[in-house]
Amino acid sequence: MNGTRWIGNAACIWAVLFAAPHVWWLLGVRTGFPGGDPSYEFFMSSDWRVAFDVLVVVLCVAMVLITRALMGAMIPSRRRTLSTLAWFGSGLLTLRGVTGAIADGRSDPVWWPTFLVGGILLGAVAWFGRRQLGASDQRPQKQ
Repeated sequence: MNGTRWIGNAACIWAVLFAAPHVWWLLGVRTGFPGGDPSYEFFMSSDWRVAFDVLVVVLCVAMVLITRALMGAMIPSRRRTLSTLAWFGSGLLTLRGVTGAIADGRSDPVWWPTFLVGGILLGAVAWFGRRQLGASDQRPQKQ
């Protein structure tokens, strides 16, 4: 499993980097907000956008925790649930990345690739976590 540790680390780094702008936007820092200051003022004045950014940060924290659990030693009964969550998250991120590529193409060189990379990384975590689950399910038979 050591050869795949970099995938888990990359997925955690991706989640932290993805959460970072949402945290600083919540704290009132406008840097990097899509559409600049006018867009920031419009969107961040609404409760739904604040709730959205909080949700994104919570989901990124969950991604780090799920990744750490799947890539490390964990009770097998919990691994199946976490693997399912990782596959679901991977599917959503990948879908967002692919639809962004189709809809925005070259006009958005940042966000759709970011989602796509996150989806691929989380999918790899789910895949290797599943492989590890399969190995932990193969217990020696009592004779």
